Amino acid sequence: MPIPLEKIVEAAEKAGFVTELKAASVIANAGWNLRQNVYFIDKDEGKGREFDLRAYKLFSSRNEKPVVNCIITLCIEIKKTADPFIFYTNKKGRVDGSSGYGIFHWENNVNRFVLSYNDIEKKRPMAEVTRLARSYSCFKSGQTQHIQSGVISAFKAAIHERDNCNEVYSDLSGDICFFVPMMVVDGPLYECFFEEDEETLTAREIDEVVYLQNYHSENYGRVSNNVYVMNLTTFGQRLPEFAAWGEHMLTVMTKNRAKVATAGQDD
Repeated sequence: MPIPLEKIVEAAEKAGFVTELKAASVIANAGWNLRQNVYFIDKDEGKGREFDLRAYKLFSSRNEKPVVNCIITLCIEIKKTADPFIFYTNKKGRVDGSSGYGIFHWENNVNRFVLSYNDIEKKRPMAEVTRLARSYSCFKSGQTQHIQSGVISAFKAAIHERDNCNEVYSDLSGDICFFVPMMVVDGPLYECFFEEDEETLTAREIDEVVYLQNYHSENYGRVSNNVYVMNLTTFGQRLPEFAAWGEHMLTVMTKNRAKVATAGQDD
């Protein structure tokens, strides 16, 4: 006897892939380029692994000389959970987290004179967070591995994309690419922290959090970077901010590269 279609839909909605399809639709509707089920090489395991979504957007001044390109790539893992993911946060330190050229990046003919730290940070989404997540757990005991697999996969995928990047438009062009590890969660997110001068742990439901992933292995060395964690609704709201970030950096680089070119002609 055939299974009723509503039962098929019910089973499908319980699986994480439906969230992946929703996220892919959000990305496409926002005008970003998309690849799904992307493979990368895990250096520790020595084999290919898969991450869910690679969203990228090119910002280019190819109608002007010298040419300037900026690409933002989001390396996204999708997780679906009925049990809350809990992140433990405390105050962000002065040198905590990845910012400026500390973000996973690749560049060609771009340096701090073309794109300064402040220019990178001025429009970067979530640059102003005051607390970073240092650890995490799942409300249901034994499910924390579900979080870890998503965070580490996005983290290593961003490293792979950076290490295999070669987006040179020309020998004279100024090109820069940023690679942002991200986990989009279909399910409840919570933050636990101590308020200043308080001894009682505070908990609250959240839409997003920045997790500081520190990693050390023989194959990767010591590496540290932020991983953006957010729910699907917030992801859709943040995408235009990432686009505005890219547009801002393109404007700055176009202006500064033109100054360098003019100075060279005057000499």
